[in-house]
Amino acid sequence: MEKDALEVRVTELETVLTFQEQAISSLSDELFVQQEKLKDMDRTLKAVVKSYRENLPQALPEDEVPPHY
Repeated sequence: MEKDALEVRVTELETVLTFQEQAISSLSDELFVQQEKLKDMDRTLKAVVKSYRENLPQALPEDEVPPHY
């Protein structure tokens, strides 16, 4: 009887291990997808910031307020 209980326990542990391996694989795949999306968003943000900085109106000297003494 003890041998049967041990076999049942080993089978249960193998089942849990298989589930955990599948869960880890699924999470790893999703993490990869999220990292790629984050990289894409980072590139987009950098392009927007660069475009914004390039298109800022340049202050003309006559528009600047002279310092007050």
